[in-house]
Amino acid sequence: MLSVAACPFIASAAVIPSEVVSLEWNANPEPNVVGYKVYFGTQSGDYSAVIDVAGATQTELPAVSLGTTYYLAVSAYNAAGEEGPRSSELAVTAEVPSPVADTSMSFDAPGQGQLQWRYPKSNVPAADKFTIYASEDLKTWQPAGSLPSSAASSSDADWLYFRFPYASDKPRMFFRVGSSNAFGEFQ
Repeated sequence: MLSVAACPFIASAAVIPSEVVSLEWNANPEPNVVGYKVYFGTQSGDYSAVIDVAGATQTELPAVSLGTTYYLAVSAYNAAGEEGPRSSELAVTAEVPSPVADTSMSFDAPGQGQLQWRYPKSNVPAADKFTIYASEDLKTWQPAGSLPSSAASSSDADWLYFRFPYASDKPRMFFRVGSSNAFGEFQ
């Protein structure tokens, strides 16, 4: 196996916010519950938006701004419209995960190899998924695949290590790996 550390990878970075952020919760087991209200705002206990989601246990949230902390709570109501107490408040800061580290490619045979990278275990916010992008011309990037953050091939005390097999009949390819969570992607 040939290992190449200086292969054509792109060092540019871009933060791409998610267009939609959603909230999901467990249903209230009480038989008389017919709907839920989601409280949403940027100050603890002071909610600027209330979303009635009827009987759903998931909803899309109003547009979020990266770097802002949001406070959320959910309440259940019955057919008479009587609302129960709100859930404990959830505070979430809208941040995308940091980029992957030490991306490299090793080749098993011409046109076949493995893209490798590592990601710190201590990253907050954590990445939920990694998307591999490939390009022949550095202008047009296409998703070549993805891995969930749970698919690490190995780990140590500080890092998760990932491998992504890749085969191509193209004479030259460029790669980049994006790390993402519910709030967006770092490419």
